[in-house]
Amino acid sequence: MPGVETLNDISCTHCGDPCDDSIKSQDEFFCCYGCKAVYELLETSGLDRYYCETSLENRSWSELKGERKYGFLDNEDIQKQLLKFRSETLSVIKFFLPGIHCSSCIFLLEHLPKLDSAIVRAEVNFIKREVTISFDHTKRSLKEVAILLSQLGYPPDISLESLDKTKEHVKKSNIGIKIAVAGFCFGNAMLMSMPEYLDRNGLLTDDFKHLFGWINLVLALPVLLYAGNDYFIKAWKGLKHKNLNIDVPIALGIAALFGRSVFEILTQTGAGYVDSLAGLVFFLLIGKWYQGKTYQALSFERDYTSYFPVSITCLIDDQEFQRPLKDLRKGDVVIVHNDELIPADGKVISGQGNIDYSFVTGESKPDQKQIGQMVFAGGRQKGNALVIQLEKSVNNSELTQLWNNDVFRKKEKNLSTWIDKISQYFTLSIIFIAIGTGVYWWYNDPSLTWNAITAVLIVACPCALALTLPFAYGHSMRVFGKNRLYLKNAEVIESLAKVDTIIFDKTGTLTLNESKAIFIGPTLREDQLQLLKSALSNSSHPLSRLVYHTLPDCEKIPITSFYEETGKGFIAEILGKQVKIGSAEYLGIETESIPNESRVYISIDNYLGYFAINATYRKNVFEMLRVLSKTFRLKLLSGDNASEKTRLESYFDEVHFNQKPTDKLAFLEKNDGHQLMVGDGLNDAGALKKADVGIAISEDIHQFSPACDAILGADGITRIPRILKFSRQVITVVFVAFGISFLYNIVGLSFAMTGHLTPLVSAILMPISSVTVVGFVTFFVSRLGKSISRE
Repeated sequence: MPGVETLNDISCTHCGDPCDDSIKSQDEFFCCYGCKAVYELLETSGLDRYYCETSLENRSWSELKGERKYGFLDNEDIQKQLLKFRSETLSVIKFFLPGIHCSSCIFLLEHLPKLDSAIVRAEVNFIKREVTISFDHTKRSLKEVAILLSQLGYPPDISLESLDKTKEHVKKSNIGIKIAVAGFCFGNAMLMSMPEYLDRNGLLTDDFKHLFGWINLVLALPVLLYAGNDYFIKAWKGLKHKNLNIDVPIALGIAALFGRSVFEILTQTGAGYVDSLAGLVFFLLIGKWYQGKTYQALSFERDYTSYFPVSITCLIDDQEFQRPLKDLRKGDVVIVHNDELIPADGKVISGQGNIDYSFVTGESKPDQKQIGQMVFAGGRQKGNALVIQLEKSVNNSELTQLWNNDVFRKKEKNLSTWIDKISQYFTLSIIFIAIGTGVYWWYNDPSLTWNAITAVLIVACPCALALTLPFAYGHSMRVFGKNRLYLKNAEVIESLAKVDTIIFDKTGTLTLNESKAIFIGPTLREDQLQLLKSALSNSSHPLSRLVYHTLPDCEKIPITSFYEETGKGFIAEILGKQVKIGSAEYLGIETESIPNESRVYISIDNYLGYFAINATYRKNVFEMLRVLSKTFRLKLLSGDNASEKTRLESYFDEVHFNQKPTDKLAFLEKNDGHQLMVGDGLNDAGALKKADVGIAISEDIHQFSPACDAILGADGITRIPRILKFSRQVITVVFVAFGISFLYNIVGLSFAMTGHLTPLVSAILMPISSVTVVGFVTFFVSRLGKSISRE
């Protein structure tokens, strides 16, 4: 069947991406209407020195739809919740704009004041895809600002979650300041210590030694009391709970370094170890910062409030009003337009429902509902407007019951890392070694007892050990990020390495979100395609819409008459020809049922053929399943029907279809093993939360995905075997790095126990051990990480 062909030598005038010739303006080609429109917009606004995205002529939202979509922004209560600042004339709003994707977008958005005099300032945060706009609300309302952005092709994404002020926010960290303080003190302490380290001929006078010592002591105070105070706090908390965590030996080491330094400087018996103390804290903080880096633009804790709009159109005395979802009550009558969500459970009182529940149940085929039938929250209406009388409020609907499950009220999974386990034995060993060393020197040379004990505590401070995991895991997260896998925290790597069972969802995970329509029959002529396209444009049935979008663009022909029988098909008369489209029964065709696909039969005066509509699996997904089945137990939990069972069961140990969200959750609760759940929709939310590791597959990582431990770009799903292998390799690198760290501790302890640890030896040994471990894990993690992207 003819279609639009992608031309390899055509690229978008705006963004440079490859595109076809279907979108054209004058002699320029564009990959989307957004690129085309901003190009035209900037030309008319005098900003054509740089091409930008999106459009006024081909708007993603018409002005009428914008009025309806953002009408709730006229509500003063909602404005108070959304606005960051408001004075007599000036307001400040921050919008999340999923459409931001390139520097051209930034250019256009930050030049909004040139497009509208009411806009005072616009500032874009590209990483978070947010824009902060200051505007004169006496000239343009908040709703009008949102509509303006929508017309430019950047519709603001405003959900219930945007208004929920009770959600926890990430506490701002001052670790950057602490690193700066420790780094400043480290550099200056080293500078003050160098003259004495290098003074082999005794040229440095005692006055300078004492001066440098006192300066070092002053530099040690902010390191101890500010930069390193968290280690003492966490060590104390650990001891109170009878837990010898890694912070305990670190705190002991810092205290020993500071105490020994104070003693030597005050008694003028040595230079102290201030440079080693500041260096230790400096390197530890860098490791802590590196491990703590997260993807701030992503959210891993999302529920239905992230998915639902802020308001809905209500029908009161035959008048339409926008009402916030939180104010909806049982008995309210709401209007759900095409592509809008049903906010709560209710009964259809007008219109025909073609409800897409794929994101809630996983069922990819639309559910048709007639007047008097129940519809449920979370479904998306496809077609004409649907009028519903609510049977429940938003909080009591079927969908929200999933979030009332205990699994969503549990605290975060407490993953005990190996380093905490190792530190328990490490701390006890160091204490015993220090005591043993003290006892030995007490009987042999009491003058060296104090020096030997503190030396053991100083050199055994697990700096290299503590840096191993932050840099190994932090660098691994960076490698994963390059491959579009974004982990909630570093501990997820440990869980990935332990996985022995993988549970997949089907719809939207193994398959693409959209089905594919392929014409089976003689090649259709251009005039036939035009007749079909014109007839299909009048039908709101989801399968009709799918076939409509499959056909190439062409000029529509006026329809003389049109009659549609719900759920069966329709007849249209165009230019004297009868176009009949629908089921085989509707067209009077005898054919056997094919379980794996739906069919849309077509006739133009005579039967021509049919469109076969079936699930489209992601590229190479079956090869991925074949590879995984050799190492892991594979299971399939799908909310869809069993039409694909024959095709899939050979790859899985278990396959289960028609699974409700609660069924999936119950399945994971009763199964053993270290489970990895891979899903994409609300129907997978409970399972993703319950699994040892939950990976949400997302077409757009910044858009909605359910609560999870990691978000994986949909195009990277076939990398799962390499991701799991890499996670196990990272753990091996960590153990080897631990070995190197212990080796350095053995060498250092040999100096300390014999009473030969000097400030110079400490200043050399501690940084070298840290740099070696960091270099080792960085090199090998980087090298092993290259295998993930290797196809």
